[in-house]
Amino acid sequence: MAATTDSHTKSYTTYQVPFPAPSKSSTGLVNTHPTTCTLLSFTDKLLLTITQSSRNLSHWVHVPLATSPTDSSHITSGNDENALLPRSDLTATTVLGGTKEGEDLVGQTLATIVGSAILTKRPGEERLLVLALGLEMEGGEGRVSMGRSGFEELVGLVLECL
Repeated sequence: MAATTDSHTKSYTTYQVPFPAPSKSSTGLVNTHPTTCTLLSFTDKLLLTITQSSRNLSHWVHVPLATSPTDSSHITSGNDENALLPRSDLTATTVLGGTKEGEDLVGQTLATIVGSAILTKRPGEERLLVLALGLEMEGGEGRVSMGRSGFEELVGLVLECL
């Protein structure tokens, strides 16, 4: 649908077009908090946002998914014992935030697990994964605290989004 606006000296036409990046979302409860995961697939990066109770995105982590062609550390030996562990060749780096106790640990661990899941699903993926978190504070004093079951719920919700 086009809209034309005339002013005294300028005229222009605007068109409504869909957002250019494919996206996928999933919602659920994590530690009894409503949680939304959204994945935006840009041509040069994957942006995954995770918010609980509409919190601001206060912690940003990135993981380069491109690996060196000479690095064979990600090739599995057929032993399923380590199949669920994150890949050791992925390095998560905090870009913004991460100053709250536990926030950096949760963010970087989640980012490497998500990166590993993406590379398991699409082994040739080379885009940068950017993870933005807005997690509900628990444990008092502004700390991010998430037990094992809460972390597993969060990982499950993220995997639905991939």
